[in-house]
Amino acid sequence: MRRIEAVPNEASPLAERARALFRLYYEFLVSTKSCGSHLPKLDDEIATLPSAYTGNSGEVLLALIDDVSVGCIAYRVTDDPQTCDIKRLFVHPDFRGHGLSRALIAEVIARAKARNFNRAILDTDTTTMAAAHALYVAVGFKEYKRQDNLTYLELDLT
Repeated sequence: MRRIEAVPNEASPLAERARALFRLYYEFLVSTKSCGSHLPKLDDEIATLPSAYTGNSGEVLLALIDDVSVGCIAYRVTDDPQTCDIKRLFVHPDFRGHGLSRALIAEVIARAKARNFNRAILDTDTTTMAAAHALYVAVGFKEYKRQDNLTYLELDLT
């Protein structure tokens, strides 16, 4: 059975599962050299999950299949309290191609709307994350800025 759950706090058993998936995401970034100066910040973020998100009006969500953690996504408020930043979409390679990324995106959008965010933003590397970029565009995100290989996308949540 497939379900999506929020990681409630650092002591939750789900927090260690989220850390494991974020580490795999981190390894992916390192292997594709698409992480640049973000490595130290991401390492700290992993160590204290989910506090970087739950302390900022957001959540870390896990996709589970039969109690196996197979994917994650997170969101948090930006400097603009009406806008949330979506981060860390990752599905374990063994579970790709089953609609989990789309389900995680749909869930984070629904939760952001429920928290009265008006806009969702994200950034994606168009060279190393082409599939994720295409999926974001397919669900309605629009480009609002480019910088090097990064494309910044937004979605109106109103």
